[in-house]
Amino acid sequence: MNAGEANHTVRARARARTRQLQRALYRAAKASPTRRFHALYDKVCDPDILQSAWEAVRANRGAPGIDGETIQAIEERGVAGFLADLRSELQQGRYRPAPARRVDIPKASGGVRHLDIPRIRDRIVEQATHMVLLPVFEADFLPCSFGFRPKRSAHHALERIRVLANHGHEWVVDADIQDCFGTIDHAKLLRVIEQRVNDRRVLKLLRKWLEAGVMVDGEMMPSTGTAQGNPITPPTM
Repeated sequence: MNAGEANHTVRARARARTRQLQRALYRAAKASPTRRFHALYDKVCDPDILQSAWEAVRANRGAPGIDGETIQAIEERGVAGFLADLRSELQQGRYRPAPARRVDIPKASGGVRHLDIPRIRDRIVEQATHMVLLPVFEADFLPCSFGFRPKRSAHHALERIRVLANHGHEWVVDADIQDCFGTIDHAKLLRVIEQRVNDRRVLKLLRKWLEAGVMVDGEMMPSTGTAQGNPITPPTM
């Protein structure tokens, strides 16, 4: 087996085990709406989950964080060793997220949207945590919810509106929460998450990300709300 075939085997196994874990978590959450999950951190540290998280982050080809580390640099250094070191940091409690790098994106309606870019290593751990938490909260969502859900999008919401309109419904209500991401209260957010998650190490991870801060023009600023553009943002929303 050559290197390409070996890498393909590693990726395929990681995808299969990740899907298997997510299905198991979803079924458990769906069967018991009041269950609080207490053994999730070990799953975040699982080599196959971290491999799947790396593949997802790599596919996005995002920009580097404040450390300047790029996807290409990690690949050139060796992905397997990089993920093994990251797993060791997590298992030994040495992992610490760095502040995100803030970029302002112009909005079509005027003004700017703040986009906070974490380091790639932070995005991988966030993505791994996202993969573990998503099926737990997915089990609680209503059929009418389309935001930040797998295999659902704004196009699906529009199709639902079209179907309802053809069945005699005449009103569409368009509403928005001003600065929704930027004004979420951290303490209240964590209390809501704790209704389903009882793993103190996972909750500590989430708190670290919420409080990691951002670098704005070379100056460290405290975090407010939840950062837009981070892999972990959807489950915490």
